[in-house]
Amino acid sequence: MSGSVFTPRMSQEPQENEVSSVKANHPVSKQDDAGNLLQKVSQYAVICLVGLLPVFFMPGLWASLGFDKTILTITASAVVVIASGLLVLRRKYALSVMPISLALFWGLVLVSLLSGLLSGDVSDAIRGSFMETQTVGFLGVMALAMTIPLVLQGSKTMSIKALAVFSTAASLLLTYNVIRLFFGASFLPLGSFIRPTISPIGGFNDLAVFAGLIVILGLVTLAQLPLRGWIQYAISGLVVFALITLSVVNFFNIWVIIGFFGLLLFVYLISKDTLFQTEDQPKTKIPRSLVLTTLAVCLTSALFIVAGDYAGSKLNSVTGIEYVEVRPSLEATTDIIKSVYSEDILLGAGPNRFQDSWRMYKDQSINETIFWQTNFNAGSGYIPTMFANLGILGVVVILMFHAMFLYSGYKMLLKSTVRDPYWYYFGVASFAAALFLWMMTYIYVPGAAILLLASVFTGMTFVASGALMPASVKTIPLAVNRQRGFFLMAAVILLITASVGVLFSVGEQYVAQARYSEAQATATSIEEFEQASLASYTLYQDDRFLGGRAQIYYANLTAIVNTPNPTEEVAQRFAPTAESALLFAGQAAQEDPTNPTYQAMLAGIFSNISVTGVQGSEQARERSETALAEAKRLDPKNPSYHLLGAQIAARNNDIAKAREEIIAALRLKRNYTEALLLSAQLDIAEGNAESAIATTRAIISLEPNNQTRYFQLGVLLASSGDFAGAVSAYNAAVTIDPNYANARYFKAIALLNLEQTEAALTELKIVEQTNQENVQLKTLIEQIETGNFTLDTQPAPAPEEVVNDNSPTEGFGNTVISETGSDTDLVKPVNTVSGNVDDTENQSSTEVVPTDEAVVEDVEVTE
Repeated sequence: MSGSVFTPRMSQEPQENEVSSVKANHPVSKQDDAGNLLQKVSQYAVICLVGLLPVFFMPGLWASLGFDKTILTITASAVVVIASGLLVLRRKYALSVMPISLALFWGLVLVSLLSGLLSGDVSDAIRGSFMETQTVGFLGVMALAMTIPLVLQGSKTMSIKALAVFSTAASLLLTYNVIRLFFGASFLPLGSFIRPTISPIGGFNDLAVFAGLIVILGLVTLAQLPLRGWIQYAISGLVVFALITLSVVNFFNIWVIIGFFGLLLFVYLISKDTLFQTEDQPKTKIPRSLVLTTLAVCLTSALFIVAGDYAGSKLNSVTGIEYVEVRPSLEATTDIIKSVYSEDILLGAGPNRFQDSWRMYKDQSINETIFWQTNFNAGSGYIPTMFANLGILGVVVILMFHAMFLYSGYKMLLKSTVRDPYWYYFGVASFAAALFLWMMTYIYVPGAAILLLASVFTGMTFVASGALMPASVKTIPLAVNRQRGFFLMAAVILLITASVGVLFSVGEQYVAQARYSEAQATATSIEEFEQASLASYTLYQDDRFLGGRAQIYYANLTAIVNTPNPTEEVAQRFAPTAESALLFAGQAAQEDPTNPTYQAMLAGIFSNISVTGVQGSEQARERSETALAEAKRLDPKNPSYHLLGAQIAARNNDIAKAREEIIAALRLKRNYTEALLLSAQLDIAEGNAESAIATTRAIISLEPNNQTRYFQLGVLLASSGDFAGAVSAYNAAVTIDPNYANARYFKAIALLNLEQTEAALTELKIVEQTNQENVQLKTLIEQIETGNFTLDTQPAPAPEEVVNDNSPTEGFGNTVISETGSDTDLVKPVNTVSGNVDDTENQSSTEVVPTDEAVVEDVEVTE
């Protein structure tokens, strides 16, 4: 085939002689109104899916935005499967391509299913809580989204409608988000998008991936189709909106990809007449809009590739948005993969279990950063994450799938025999879109919408290949005789039943998660939350629902145990509360045996029972130690379980055991504030404050940049009455780390003892900015401001943390910090960090644990 993938081919005449004989043998009856209706139903279901995927959401996002996209895809797939199944009964033959790459992806689903069944955590692996993107269920949904576009085969009209609907949705989405970028999140939040960094397509970087996709599709469309002037400029305007979005998000890897693509196209346009056309061919006029748009893409990409930090800071000063998403680096992800393969090289850790692998195998040096307690649920990219989850067998199938997809695209675009200009454009656009999105899965972890779009565009590429390569279209015999017809009837009935069953089951899971998440955010009483949890668990047995109820009873049990001189009524509540706490925590641990949180909860519950001295308290103490040991086994690099062990031992007056646990915690994290605080309080309780001060000063001489040791020194000095010395020690800690919230809080307490009220209030106000939910802190500030504060009313600091130092943990929200806070190459920001990232007046929004789920409640803390 002459020419290039960018050569406009609308002047070429369609050549469909190659398929005419096949179609003549098996014509589609125009008199079959029922069959034609079923075919249109399935085709319009696909068109609706293509158009709604970028913009569909349920207000409130209670079940998560990713789950919204998944349930939409399952619904559309069920409609297509049912309509196509019934259509099969009305046809004797079918014509369809049978791509090897599609079969390979379905093979990947089977590999993930086998890995999930053998993973030890089947529930999380198969469906998870929200049909997370790493689950077997979601891979199956992706396979369906890749398969159902095949119903568009042979219908140019329907394929045009699919692209038109997608273009409309893309225009609405980008326009909506560009307006919000400059006018703020208060513009049409639609009850769901409370920040401009959250959009109907997903997170901020998902929006950037979508914008990059629009840039590529826009350039392909301008290069391939001879459009009217106003349409050309409309597409150019859409590309400009995409570039604005990319400029604010500042995703470096996307700039590289679209910059290279734009440069390739620009060089081709400049040299086309001399290098790619013969002398006898007339010169074609290059649309001005194409040249200007391509040049704009190249120059903007070059600017942000070379000086992305400077350009980003200037633009972000206008929008007020500074966004940095942090993920494990490729090095850290590779280390996890190696460790997983040392245990099970064939099938890996199991689908949706990267978080468990991270807990087991993460590099201990990460404990010295603010991400020490962050349980990353994905690695540097979606595909590398799947490599860890699915083992070497999954690696082989994934690489074969992408290799065959690339080969089929190469044959379709460079070896096709049909010269239909529209189908060629459709093939180029679909293949370019799918290729870009699959490339992003290697270097990033997109959300559900982006992954489903990659699948849909892959399926649309198969449709184009059938039109451009008629030899790849196969004749599939259907109801050619009565025996086969009865078999097809049985198969169709089973298929329809399974489709309805899956849709109903996943719908129940969706409703369960939505009810539970809404109750978490809006319940006004414990009884209301419990009822919602019970109703959710009845619909779908998720350990989260049990864990939430267990946490409530655990908190109540702790309050009862810590009540001084409890009344008879309080004492009577002890037994049923302990029983309920054990019941729900035990069930949660059984549902998810790989979650250390439930084991730690059991350890705390049994510890509360053991300190009461009731019958069986000795057995409760032993079971507490057993549960805590299991938590440490499941999360061996986390020092918090050793701290819990130290606290339990201290309650049992086993000081030697408590110090052993503290030493173990500090061995894992030498700057562990809570462990040092407990150590200091043990020293104070034993009357060893002076000796501990000398020891701490000696340690500081060896570790002069360890802010937590200065904090420990301040606590010890304050306990001995040297509040001025304590303030100096806290000042040293804050100088090393200005965001050390605990040091500022204890400094304020020392200043209050020195009657420096205004200085103490200033420190507390700084701490309050990042601890909005701390009731004790708010009460203290209110007492100082109203003049009602006295030292006698100020309780002694508890062994656990008083305020929240910045330690991002897993969740559905974002974590706001003033810098990435990482001195290791194992955790890196995805976005280019702008020059003003350390400006405290323009804090950066750092998404630490990006998930498939929507933001239900944002968590904003600062170290």
